[in-house]
Amino acid sequence: MVRKDNQRKDSHALRETSHRRARYRPAHHKKTDLKKDRTRVLLSNLPMIPLLIAIGIVPLVVFLHVMLVPPEYRHFWVSDYVFDFFSYYKARIVIACASFVVVAAIVLYFLGWRPHKKSALLIPLAVYAAMLVVSTIASKHPLIALGGFFDRAEGMWVLLAYIVLMVGTYLFVSDVVHAWRILAVWAAALCVICVLGLFQFFSLDFFSSMFGRLLILPTQYRQIAPLLHFNFPRYIIYSTLFNPNNVASMMAMVFPIAAACFILTRSLKRQVAFGILAGLLYLTLLGSNGRAGWVAALVALLLIVVFLIWRGVAALWKRLGILALVIVVGFGSLNYFSGSALGKRAGSLLVDMEKTLESGTSQNDAGETSSQPDTHVDEEPVMNAQEGLAEQLIRKYGTVVSGRGYTWIRSLQMSDDTILLGHGPDTFALYFPNTDPYKAYYNEPQTFIDKPHNMYLQSWLNLGGIATLAFLVMVIMHCVHTFKILKQAKPTSDQYMLALGLFFGWFAYLLAAFFYDSAVSVAPSFWIVFGLSMAMNKMLEAKNSR
Repeated sequence: MVRKDNQRKDSHALRETSHRRARYRPAHHKKTDLKKDRTRVLLSNLPMIPLLIAIGIVPLVVFLHVMLVPPEYRHFWVSDYVFDFFSYYKARIVIACASFVVVAAIVLYFLGWRPHKKSALLIPLAVYAAMLVVSTIASKHPLIALGGFFDRAEGMWVLLAYIVLMVGTYLFVSDVVHAWRILAVWAAALCVICVLGLFQFFSLDFFSSMFGRLLILPTQYRQIAPLLHFNFPRYIIYSTLFNPNNVASMMAMVFPIAAACFILTRSLKRQVAFGILAGLLYLTLLGSNGRAGWVAALVALLLIVVFLIWRGVAALWKRLGILALVIVVGFGSLNYFSGSALGKRAGSLLVDMEKTLESGTSQNDAGETSSQPDTHVDEEPVMNAQEGLAEQLIRKYGTVVSGRGYTWIRSLQMSDDTILLGHGPDTFALYFPNTDPYKAYYNEPQTFIDKPHNMYLQSWLNLGGIATLAFLVMVIMHCVHTFKILKQAKPTSDQYMLALGLFFGWFAYLLAAFFYDSAVSVAPSFWIVFGLSMAMNKMLEAKNSR
């Protein structure tokens, strides 16, 4: 009996020990699994860091870089040195961010991360990238094609970096939280840009203050701080984006996003936040004096309203009324403080259209800001019997939209040479006839023209027709895909709200691009927004299929 009792006790003790071990083992595994999950989350968020820097820090960078112009290119520039405040360091940071994305993707791949996202858009994008590289290799100016033109810095490495940022955004943004994080950082940067810009509008330019000057000068150049001055007319905003046209391009892109979120959000806090942001963006857009940006933003906003009415979105009219009030009051306020300058500029849109249709001699700008509101030809070239069609068109339409007619006609005349391959990224200025006597029809004939004032002509001449068509195919494919998804989905989720806003945001940017060029101050934001739009479509598509 004693032996049996002892056996029972031993058996009971063994079961108890086994039970304890079984009970403790899951706890140990839970801690291990938790650590693995945290590591996995940390690594998956790693590529988000360069995306946040590219969209939140790059637009704010203003710092002097002095470069000696190579002897073979000095006749293309106004001096032996380039004093670049707005492009060089932006470009370097963009390249660094893209490199970080590539390294992070490689590390994650070897750790077992495999992207499950596929997209037909990557096919035309690959063609675009390939032709970009081939045009660079074939370029007669490899120094410029790789590093970019002076004061612009959009060479091959920067353009490839744009593509990497777009693809990285698409692949790594897998949750709506990631999207909100990117947009929140971008919104913070935009608020800084808007505040600095509105102070400039009221002649309180931060970069004209001694503190502002010292902040953007390297130590060895601080002695020139008292002499530093950015020469822009009154009531013009350039902020940290180099050029008022860049400001208009950026604001035209982001205003529809903020407006769509203001209309669709169901949170009162978000509605207030988006309303304030939309108001700031709108005022800054007005202050840029970029009328192409005005038109692009207005068209995008009207399309958003039409689309939402078609979808039967409830409570639309009340918020539209608030938005309309902000638009009217904002315009009236800035117009009053500018002495009716904005009103005259807005009214000249119709005048320009009428003049263009009647005689092709429109005098004012439809997009670019200029200190000379009226264009005139001081010394008109003498007509001769051998004058070609292009020269005849320049005589008739050269002064249209502040001389853009001239740059467009000459650019189109050059386009036959770049149907397959371009001359190389950012090489436009090396081929444009800046000594042409017909340049008198340009709004500022003494200015060295380094861009065509049209992003599509810029791409055609620099990268070639195949690359440009591949880009347009990608855009059209994404446009059709987005419309189908938005038509089918219910307009009640964050995914829908962001997908709609992002779509009309990049659409407005591309609309304004008929008058503006790609620039490193704005383009990285566009490519990230485009990638984010693709990512949101993927999320919305998955949500619809549930």
